[in-house]
Amino acid sequence: MTTSIERTVWQEMKDNWQVLVVAFLLVFFSFGVPNFSLPFMYQPAMEEFGWTNTQVNLLSTAKFLIGAVAALGMGIMVDKIGGKTAVLLGALCGGIAMALFYFATVLPVYYLAGAILGLSAASIVSAMKVVISRLFEINQGLAIGIVLSATSMGQTLMPLIWAPLLDSGVNWRHIAAGLSLGSLFISAPLWMFFMSRKGDTQNVINANTKNEVGGIGMWDHFKIISKEKGFWLIVIGVFLVSAVDQAMTQNYVTFLRTDKAFDIRAIGWASSFAGILAVVAKPVAGWIYDNYSIGGIKFFYFLLSVSVMLALPVAGVASLLIYLAVQGMAHGGLIVEIPVLTKHYLGPRNLGLTIGLVSVAVNLGFAAGPPVLGYFVDVFGNYTNGLICYAIVALIGFFLLLPIQPRFWTPPSKRAKK
Repeated sequence: MTTSIERTVWQEMKDNWQVLVVAFLLVFFSFGVPNFSLPFMYQPAMEEFGWTNTQVNLLSTAKFLIGAVAALGMGIMVDKIGGKTAVLLGALCGGIAMALFYFATVLPVYYLAGAILGLSAASIVSAMKVVISRLFEINQGLAIGIVLSATSMGQTLMPLIWAPLLDSGVNWRHIAAGLSLGSLFISAPLWMFFMSRKGDTQNVINANTKNEVGGIGMWDHFKIISKEKGFWLIVIGVFLVSAVDQAMTQNYVTFLRTDKAFDIRAIGWASSFAGILAVVAKPVAGWIYDNYSIGGIKFFYFLLSVSVMLALPVAGVASLLIYLAVQGMAHGGLIVEIPVLTKHYLGPRNLGLTIGLVSVAVNLGFAAGPPVLGYFVDVFGNYTNGLICYAIVALIGFFLLLPIQPRFWTPPSKRAKK
């Protein structure tokens, strides 16, 4: 027999299934496609122009530094005027940035494309985190996991596009430009059509928080949360874990090609395997967060450290699959956690601002992680020392989160008794 709470859970998903589909496609084309195209650009760019490992990895730094600013700005924008404009801006910028790689024959243009990608990704992902967190109360983690599994869908599909095209001699800049079509001709028109309709979902997306009952100003809200030790533990921990996660995401292709001598096609299918696991892991992680809150997040932070250490002994197909399987699962639990961690610890008030603030730490971590790991490679000639350091950094992020307990979350057992 289906209980009342189960009916409520599924009714919430049923009422909002359309926004889940639209949000999934937007995140896929504007974040998943670009983010998991970057690792396949680095080696060809170094070969074509003689750039160093550090220089090519600075592309992700440009992307995520702009993303750090944009994440906060877009979070505030959603609170102020709603999500319609923020999302449309992100969809258009994503297409423009990928098209700009066609002209990226010098580093300034290369970095400019990355910066515009940062604006795009932050606009889409930050807005969607806030919108989904507003729409879903019981299934917040699951819904965000479904939407953000689109990022890992990029990890699944991009190797299947990039590996054979690169192997057949197609220039990396031409491939990137071709992938711009998804954002320009699917994401942006789809969002405009969806938001042209009238309904409760569209009203929630366009809502602002200035009339929130009992609400306080954003600056006052920031002053309150910034005085809490837990807020800073979260910010620092998220920064460290994000740095490790993105460093591995951006460098694993080059690592497997240079340190482990795998060919690009083998890396392609293995990457798709990891991507499939991450696609599944994101909604699963969301469900875990809904049911175990911050305790589940701590588990995935620890798993990330384990996944980095598993990269070191990779020597053949079996060890490669084990490494990528654990990495895919660990990556699947990340990004999904930010709205849950924010809402469960800092509360639902001024959600755009608080998610934006924590997302700044995420994007700063994303910006710092890849080039620092690239610098390790330039200095030591391989990835070994960098990977050991990064496994320790991920473990520190895990320990920083240990004292954090949920304050604005009702466990399912107590929720069912209401």
